[in-house]
Amino acid sequence: PERDALDRGSDPVLALAATYAHRAWASTVSPDFDGAFVNGDDDLAFVADDGRRRGDGAPVLVAHSTVGFAAGHLDDPVAAGPALVSALARALALEDGPVHTHVHRWTLAKPADPPRDVQYLLSERRVGTCGDGWGPQPKVEGAWLSGTALGRELVNRLG
Repeated sequence: PERDALDRGSDPVLALAATYAHRAWASTVSPDFDGAFVNGDDDLAFVADDGRRRGDGAPVLVAHSTVGFAAGHLDDPVAAGPALVSALARALALEDGPVHTHVHRWTLAKPADPPRDVQYLLSERRVGTCGDGWGPQPKVEGAWLSGTALGRELVNRLG
């Protein structure tokens, strides 16, 4: 029964890391651009400024594909790179292409099944499972809340 609780379907995403010669999106979008969801695009779902995330200002964007786009390119994710670069250029009005790209297949990116009603799983043997796939939404906050709840339960059980 506990093993069954671990089963949860996932949807794939392709992640594109695109390095540019300069931060062109600072003028086409905003110098303070951190990231954005891309609504209504068949190929692209999310874009983030990786240089701002890291704090080094590197001219690198990370883009996540839509689930539907990824599903059609799982056997050869690298071949999906040009279409993702094109979608990125459309979304951010970029004229120059990247100088380097890397496409990563993220097969278990997003939980596909309904959310779990519990924040963690803890067996009678005190083996625990937690993370962003537990609780109502698969986000970083959910992972933190899940780990915190599991930690508290372990403390309670161990005294």
